[in-house]
Amino acid sequence: MSLSITDVKLALGEGIVEGGISIRDGRIEKISKTAHLPESEKTIDGKGLIAIPGLIDAHVHLRDMELSYKEDFSSGTLAAAAGGFTTVLDMPNTKPSTDSDARLAEKIAKAKPAIHVNVGFHASLAESAADLRKMVNAGTIAFKLYMNEPGPDAWHNDPQRLLHSLEECTSLNTPVAVHAETGPAVAKIQMKCREAGRNSVQDFLRAHAPRFELDAVQTITDLARRAHSKVHVCHLSTRRSLREISAARKKGVEITCEVTPHHLLLDTTDLNRKGGSALMVPPLRRESDTRALWRAMLRAEIDIVASDHAPHSLDEKSGKDVWAVRPGLPGLETTLPLLLTKVHRGELTLARLVQLLAEKPARIFGLQGKGRLQAGMDGDLVLVDPKARSKVDSSKFYSKAHFSPFDGFKCVGQPVTTIVAGHVVYDRGEIVERNQGKIVARGVIS
Repeated sequence: MSLSITDVKLALGEGIVEGGISIRDGRIEKISKTAHLPESEKTIDGKGLIAIPGLIDAHVHLRDMELSYKEDFSSGTLAAAAGGFTTVLDMPNTKPSTDSDARLAEKIAKAKPAIHVNVGFHASLAESAADLRKMVNAGTIAFKLYMNEPGPDAWHNDPQRLLHSLEECTSLNTPVAVHAETGPAVAKIQMKCREAGRNSVQDFLRAHAPRFELDAVQTITDLARRAHSKVHVCHLSTRRSLREISAARKKGVEITCEVTPHHLLLDTTDLNRKGGSALMVPPLRRESDTRALWRAMLRAEIDIVASDHAPHSLDEKSGKDVWAVRPGLPGLETTLPLLLTKVHRGELTLARLVQLLAEKPARIFGLQGKGRLQAGMDGDLVLVDPKARSKVDSSKFYSKAHFSPFDGFKCVGQPVTTIVAGHVVYDRGEIVERNQGKIVARGVIS
């Protein structure tokens, strides 16, 4: 199988060059002037388009299994293709949870015949060294630690036990992604509110106060320092937490972090106005936090952008009782158009966008062959039209989740064609070649 893209602009490093790209047998064969490309079976005219590396979303909930009414491997990866993502990393808090090598193998077997883009899997962080090793050998990309789990007796609430687990992850050279929020403290306030019949948005914000994120970030940065482990803080939402991470880095802690588009572009006023569709954990913060996160992202103090794609049914996102509303929103189909709009406005460079959504995720999670346009790399790329205008309309999502706090947002810049290993999966609103995704896994640890 061979494919050439001619007369296209190529996002290479900090600049954009005119030329073409050739893909053969799933890998990039050559990047050069169009006239010098080798012959291929299929050619795409890239005039007016920009080729960027296939995007990587490191934080996605594809659901499936017993939660397939929300999303399944097929619908979720179709949404990814439509959004310009060629690789996604799935989270383990499914039903059943991905908390053992057997559960991971079950998930991989279910996903293999159904996926349209590449998929890797997080597994739940375990206390047992043997269990961690088994899950790495079964193919997990990274472990996920949910510090927001409410149980005060959970093993990871014991710093010494968590330290030992992180040390084992260090020996396995496997990163640990963290939901940094002090779960027992959140649960205590939530319980008091429910007992008092208080169920407003303000009560939700009080239960998920910024200090609980900060407390958890302080705990995990200290343990990461002691364990010499690779820790990745998910969906950072406050400037105080960011300062804590920056301080830890200055002390030599190997810690990275991500921010979501919703925490960059929305704030508490949107939550008050939109209600359930804008409810997620951690929640939207004050405008001052939003501005601080955006500035930090531009300065490369934040490593990646991830969607935290978390689909739910419409019934689960409606209702007046805030505690009954399921937190989370779909993001695979909105992330790239929203950020391309910022590129159009001159508030973000295309080079920085590529770093945030391709280069750095590949580096943090050890995704070999991905994240850059370069000969020998995997033939995953996206063609974007920087001038295409659209409006976010969740009713047209490929995802099963037909809601979004971004509904009605006007965007400039769209993914036009999504290519996975040289196969055109998505092209101008249509799914072309299905089931081209592969399972992305780590190597066996002896």
